[in-house]
Amino acid sequence: MKVNFDKAFSDCFGKEINGGQGGCQNIAETLCTQLFNLSTLRGTPVPAERKYQAYKLCQRIAANPREVELTTEDCSLLKEVASETYSAGAYGQVVDLIEANV
Repeated sequence: MKVNFDKAFSDCFGKEINGGQGGCQNIAETLCTQLFNLSTLRGTPVPAERKYQAYKLCQRIAANPREVELTTEDCSLLKEVASETYSAGAYGQVVDLIEANV
């Protein structure tokens, strides 16, 4: 499935969240940062193969955030990372983007 992560996060009222320097907080950019820096999940070190999966996924999102091809395993990893690192609102927006394309 293909997902467009090149969107701004919005607050509970639907207004785009400012990311500083006059720009909006972009979902693709924040996901890439979280995936690139992934080292633990649920307080446990992430195995090497999952780290590499996160890195490859980060590279795909960064290369073309508007049309990211995702596998079922990629979707699971994204949801797991977003659940641990984001607030409920940001997590929900990531899940909604993924689920809208299932």
